[in-house]
Amino acid sequence: MSLRKLLQKYEENIEIVDPQLKNNPELVECISVFEKTWERGKDFLLDKIKYTQLLFFSQMIEILCEKYKDMSEELEAREPWIFVTIPSILILKSLDKEDKNICQEFNPNMFVADNEESGKPYLFLQNFKDSLYNKIEDNYFAYNLLEKLILYEEKNDVSIEKELSIYFQISYINEFIKKIKILSMQLQRLKPIDWNHFFDMAMNI
Repeated sequence: MSLRKLLQKYEENIEIVDPQLKNNPELVECISVFEKTWERGKDFLLDKIKYTQLLFFSQMIEILCEKYKDMSEELEAREPWIFVTIPSILILKSLDKEDKNICQEFNPNMFVADNEESGKPYLFLQNFKDSLYNKIEDNYFAYNLLEKLILYEEKNDVSIEKELSIYFQISYINEFIKKIKILSMQLQRLKPIDWNHFFDMAMNI
């Protein structure tokens, strides 16, 4: 937008542009920013699969902000907990095969059942989720319970934990929280630079 505004300004009087690019500091700055942004974003924008994943992740974050009103401010302030909880929500989505294969992209070991570090914890989460869905006929309601558990556990809100304790022992619920946090951190470690770009772009679309 800055580049567009500058070009519109030049359209009114092209004579203000010096033939030597270096003598146009405002133009140089705009082109530099555009170039850096393009270099960062082209991998996602030119690859159909990556572009679809980026849009999905961005929309997921937007929906979370609409559902939980305090989340927008926390994202804006870059509260540390969001860098664990948002990937955790993505992993929760993957349990229903609704993550556009983003988890597979950033940590394929989660889907190797006998992998000690990632595969077995992921299998635990899958079994926990399947068990809850079997106990609660409304899968949408069950999913939202897990989503709230992940989001509000950091805020020491025990009300969701109490609600889930109708179906599971507290120790089993705590193990779910522990394992999904571990997987969240692992999701970001395999390709840290790519993940940081992906996360940052999704929050700024």
